[in-house]
Amino acid sequence: MQPEELTQPPEEETTSFDKLEESIQANKVLYDRLHQSLIDEVVATVEDEDEVQHYKDQQKTVAWDYLKKLKHFYQANDLFRYAVWSLGLMLISTAILTIVEYDLFRGDVISDIGDTFQFGEGDPNWVDTFFHTFWWSVVTFTTVGYGDVSPVTHLGKLLTIIIMLLNFGIVTLLGGAVASVLVAARLKGDDKLDENKFHGHIIIAGWNPAVQSTLRLIEANRDANPVVILINETEAEIVKRAVSGFERLDVTHLSENFTQEAVLKDAFIEECGTFMIMPDYSGLLPNEQPDEDKTVLTSLTAKSISDSIQVVAYILDEEYISHLKRANVNEIVFPDEHIPHMLAKHVTDPGVPQLFDELITQEEQDKGIQVVTIPKGLTGLTHNKISAYYKFKHQWLLVGYAIRKAGFSLEDQMGESGSPLIRNMITEQLDSAGIALSSDEHVIVEINPSDDYVIDDKHKALVLR
Repeated sequence: MQPEELTQPPEEETTSFDKLEESIQANKVLYDRLHQSLIDEVVATVEDEDEVQHYKDQQKTVAWDYLKKLKHFYQANDLFRYAVWSLGLMLISTAILTIVEYDLFRGDVISDIGDTFQFGEGDPNWVDTFFHTFWWSVVTFTTVGYGDVSPVTHLGKLLTIIIMLLNFGIVTLLGGAVASVLVAARLKGDDKLDENKFHGHIIIAGWNPAVQSTLRLIEANRDANPVVILINETEAEIVKRAVSGFERLDVTHLSENFTQEAVLKDAFIEECGTFMIMPDYSGLLPNEQPDEDKTVLTSLTAKSISDSIQVVAYILDEEYISHLKRANVNEIVFPDEHIPHMLAKHVTDPGVPQLFDELITQEEQDKGIQVVTIPKGLTGLTHNKISAYYKFKHQWLLVGYAIRKAGFSLEDQMGESGSPLIRNMITEQLDSAGIALSSDEHVIVEINPSDDYVIDDKHKALVLR
């Protein structure tokens, strides 16, 4: 019996395969050209606008940060504040005295200066007179009083009396401020945090096994702020060992009760980028469960400090979800609701759970799904152009968008309808009851929208890196 010969595909079929391959290659070239044209349409503009905007933002940020630091220093430092007051009062009194007693002080300038340097070319001008009056005000304010010149008008003498009386109060305040600064520094030692580096930082309140994993992912993401403050009452040595392996992160541990407002302010919560609350296992035995009332209380405390604080709460008990929503928590993480979904996917769609696991593993290598800011030049364009931008510019796959939505506002709902008296009465009653008139912003996602979906400035890109 002869063995069967292997059948070869007919020549017509081979030709059709070749044509199919040619068609695929042609379409691929067309596809690449299409997307490249979309890229060429936006990339140049985006890069130019980004450079200009980056420069403007940098200049604006530097100036704004300087003003904020100066304001905070003025409010927090009594010595500096009183010194500013005294200097301001002396300048005001000098200006008034220069006007009221101009002839007197100008004549004294002529006799005192002689042939030495002066601003006026021939005779002393108003700048010379003002400076001489300012010198006299300082001498009078500090009770030195050389007596070389004295006001002659009643108004000038009245101003001099005010300057001398103010001296007692302000000098006393300055002395007290110096003493308080020295005493406070002695009592606090080195425990006070350096406020200059805490802006947009991350605060994690509570201690449990998830903290270390969270820090690991934050460290892997190069775009994340590396400055982290941990607030819990776990032993300092335990926390130190847990965070010792993170090279990029700058972790500070406050061993305090994070439900207290003063503790949160010590962590500069008003300046933080995200405030995360974890179920706290500090001091608990292995069979004990954390008290999640602390999570609700801490959320309320944080929001009472500032409504703009981005609060993320991780809970174990589903019953607390409603309480946290009433506390205006921005995001609530309840892991148990995802477990049935993952179990079912192992049956219905094998591979999906493995995809999630792989994405988590990629996160530790600064890859996986991440949120990135969309360049301003792309705002107002459609999804297909933005998708092409990330594909060809960064080799990233655009999965969808994270969109910041404003919360419900009772004031907006009331509008201008009805009596203003009734609206004001409702507003006052709610305020006195401690009920917020609006809920905070929250994030929603739009996955794989249509090609003509238009992007605005509230969108951020969800990309697979």
